[in-house]
Amino acid sequence: MTMNTSINRNREQFLTLLKGEKFPKGIIDAFAGVRQEWFFDQALQEKFYTGEPLPLGMGEFGDAPMDMARMIRRLGPQKKWRLLEVGTGSGYSTALLSGLVKEIVTVEWNEKLASLAKMNLKGAKIDNVRVFQGDGTLFDEGLGLFDGIIIFAALRKRPLSLTRQLKRGARISFPMGNPSQQQITVMINEPPDNLEEEGDLFTTSFHEFCVFPPVRGRYGWDQVAHSSFSE
Repeated sequence: MTMNTSINRNREQFLTLLKGEKFPKGIIDAFAGVRQEWFFDQALQEKFYTGEPLPLGMGEFGDAPMDMARMIRRLGPQKKWRLLEVGTGSGYSTALLSGLVKEIVTVEWNEKLASLAKMNLKGAKIDNVRVFQGDGTLFDEGLGLFDGIIIFAALRKRPLSLTRQLKRGARISFPMGNPSQQQITVMINEPPDNLEEEGDLFTTSFHEFCVFPPVRGRYGWDQVAHSSFSE
């Protein structure tokens, strides 16, 4: 069996899993149209679409594709959306999202990964994305409001600084829990009539368990210096 045959087999098996879980057609089409081999080291081909997190170098890893798919499904992106993504990685998740929304602003903590993502997205001819490097949990409010936010990194508490960037009725999807396991969490900007505290501004729901690497910054576990924010 050749390497390409192995990749195609794994890819078809993964798409079958998505269909079995009744994912929306748009998400299935996104995973069918965006190839992992465009965004990850070719030496890792045997692991493509197997569910294993793929190493990106510099101690960083890509996320398991099924966890990514479930996060995207819970977000429910729409074609007219302006979306904020935190955790660009190699650009693979960004590419998946690019066909589901109108515009993406994506933020990656690691400067080298942000540069790699820009190169990968350009190579994939994706042009509705702006890539920034910095602490995505300390977002530049000058970039405006969003219809949705998705965070591909584990948080220990609700990211209230980011929820302020949501339009009325918009939603944010993120993994929340401990460093070893989290639960997909969705907050919707639907403030009730009587407000007692800032956290009550949002309707919150909890979904599938997942595993993502910890976020850096104020909502993570590591005490790290805040990175500058630049495009």
